Amino acid sequence: MADLATTPLTCPTCGLSAVVSVVVGVGPGSQKGDIPYRIVRSADPFVSETDDDGRKTGQVLCPTDGSLVWTNEPGRKAVIAAKDDVL
Repeated sequence: MADLATTPLTCPTCGLSAVVSVVVGVGPGSQKGDIPYRIVRSADPFVSETDDDGRKTGQVLCPTDGSLVWTNEPGRKAVIAAKDDVL
């Protein structure tokens, strides 16, 4: 399941700020404690970086100076400690 959220981004170099749309979700095999993925859906006025084939790389850049302002975050499974582990 995924939800659409908004996240404020600010360029660390020039200070350009905007609120972008981010998809936040977990896969169908998720379990309690899993960390959801976070993927930019709409980056305006920022620019979604693309590779040589035109595919998005998962990074969002400032249109003014090219600074990195966002990197998509993959989901992660929860770490479950074994009963013998010392916490």
